[in-house]
Amino acid sequence: MKTNKTKSSEKLMYQEKAQRFHPYKTFLFFALLGSSVIFLAISFLYITAVSKIPDLQNFRLPKAFTLSTILMLFSSYSVSLSLKAFNNDSFNGVIKSLVITLTLTLLFCVSQFFGWKEMYDGGFFISTNLGVSYLYIISGLHLLHVLGGLGVLVYTTYKCYNKSLDMVDSLLFFSNKMEYIKLELLGIFWHFIDVVWLCLFLMFLFTF
Repeated sequence: MKTNKTKSSEKLMYQEKAQRFHPYKTFLFFALLGSSVIFLAISFLYITAVSKIPDLQNFRLPKAFTLSTILMLFSSYSVSLSLKAFNNDSFNGVIKSLVITLTLTLLFCVSQFFGWKEMYDGGFFISTNLGVSYLYIISGLHLLHVLGGLGVLVYTTYKCYNKSLDMVDSLLFFSNKMEYIKLELLGIFWHFIDVVWLCLFLMFLFTF
């Protein structure tokens, strides 16, 4: 017969395995895989198109895109702090990191619009050049991913704040593995859009 210690150990291993292969994680994995294929395909078309057309005169990648990259890197770091705060049972830490991430993401969106405005004011429209068209489309596609994540981030921040105000919910929050998984999935998605934008920025930087 198995001892209680052995049974407890097996139960713990099962719970850890279940957490590692949670259905939400599986769904996110395939969603990110699909997005990666789309970005790779459209980036390949972009590079192919740019190699066949003459260089644009007086075109420079908007400085706002550089600022966007910095903001995205910081937001990726700040969202990772929420997991650290969760492990330390710090509600203030979780909410603070989410609010900082939310602020940086909003600033990222604003800087993207300023980047497009800079191109538009410079006379580089979506119909000006095939390479510029791809620049608008690819950066816009990435922004859609960011806005989707922003909605989840706002909802998560709101729920965490509400639970911090309730004594019972606040006590149960840090013992609920599902809450950790939600923050973990949010962090994974944020790191994904961070890496994607960094790769896109470098691609734009060295092809224009």
